[in-house]
Amino acid sequence: MQDGRRIARNAALMLLKQAIMAVLGVVFVGYLARKVGVAAWGEFQASLATAGMVTLVAGVGVRGYLAREVAVRPELGPRHLGAALAIRGVTGTLVLGATAAVALATRSGLGAQLVVLAAASQLATLLYSTMWLSFEAHERFQYILYAELGARLFVIALAAALLALGFGVVAAATAFLLGNVLELGITYHFLRARLYRPELSTPPAELWEITKRSLPIGALGVLASALLQTDRVMLRALCDEEAVGVYSAAWVLSESFRMLPDVLLGAAFAAGMRLYAQDGEAFGRLYSGCMLVAALVGLPVAAGLFVLAPDVIRLVYGTAADYAPAADVLRILACSVPVMFAFQVVTLPLLAAKREVAMVKLLALTLAANVALNLLLLPRYRALGAAGATLAASTGSLLASWIMTARWARFVAPGRVLAILAATALMGVAAYAARALAGMWASIAVGVAVYVVLLVALRAVSFRELRALLARRVRASPAAAT
Repeated sequence: MQDGRRIARNAALMLLKQAIMAVLGVVFVGYLARKVGVAAWGEFQASLATAGMVTLVAGVGVRGYLAREVAVRPELGPRHLGAALAIRGVTGTLVLGATAAVALATRSGLGAQLVVLAAASQLATLLYSTMWLSFEAHERFQYILYAELGARLFVIALAAALLALGFGVVAAATAFLLGNVLELGITYHFLRARLYRPELSTPPAELWEITKRSLPIGALGVLASALLQTDRVMLRALCDEEAVGVYSAAWVLSESFRMLPDVLLGAAFAAGMRLYAQDGEAFGRLYSGCMLVAALVGLPVAAGLFVLAPDVIRLVYGTAADYAPAADVLRILACSVPVMFAFQVVTLPLLAAKREVAMVKLLALTLAANVALNLLLLPRYRALGAAGATLAASTGSLLASWIMTARWARFVAPGRVLAILAATALMGVAAYAARALAGMWASIAVGVAVYVVLLVALRAVSFRELRALLARRVRASPAAAT
């Protein structure tokens, strides 16, 4: 199968997974947040962020480093996966176990219970996400879809039942833990049945060498994940759990869309690594196609969320006044969606060229800027300040990375990007007018229709490409069409 067709198929599978997870997740998050209240919701989100931050040091970079090696040499899969599980399993158990012990020793009540449950849940996540490196390297994305969908349905059903019976946020956190354990089991089943069994035969000396070689790319993962968690952790430290709850109400909604860039990069990752080494022109066409997809999807998502933020918050969280401030937070976070889309595409040549050290320096500066902005803004603006810090830091990171990869910008057709920008702006105006006249659902219908018509009228895409995109055929991606 040609690279373009394979990328389009993989992207379709991952987008399908993300679409299903987003719909289910939004419905469930709204129910959970309403049932437990903004303070308990904020405490729950803070515990997840704490466990996520601690996990960053567990086998840093091993997953990404070995996935890249397996993508180029598939026969290394069993041995490399075994090495990744050994390194990440041991380090994850140590750091998360220490986190749970510290929480029990220094805290009491709800906060300590949630941190312990989050740590155990994060360990299961660490193990099954490590196994995903084989599915990604061998481009078997459908098994990730099956595992995610099965586990999330279980979590939603169990947690919703427990909340309906009168149990609180601790019961919901326990359901999350059981769901992650189930996802670990499903993932291992598909790994054994469809690919291979991990080989835990790598000697300690070689494991240490792998760990050292993984450190540059691992630092990237640490910094990228820290950028996602920093706002909630600092809000909890500098403000209170209610500020975390308001911010998280908007963050979990925008995060459903911010995950789409990861889908795009994941679908193109294996082919991108090969094309960069073998055919520069083909890689340039892939880069151009991914950038156009980023603009086609990221810009209208941001515009739509900006216009409809108050309606979305009311739809998901009800009319409770506690969550109303999340609408303005969501508007700011929505603006970062196209920024993250473009950033993932721009960094593809940096990853292919193994310029992890340069990327580490860039993300370290971005994290430092984010922390500094949070320190400046949180005391006065609280959740709104955290969102502004995230947008400012991510925009600066995109501009810097664009300069670092300027040679690939020549492959992107500026006329098509400008046409997409114009179509998005006009769509936003039409959606705003429709919302004022007839409400949210009319605004969505008008916005989609206007955007599609304008894309064709302004020649951002051809009618043939658009028809293929809507039919979800393998020509859906501009990379494939190229």
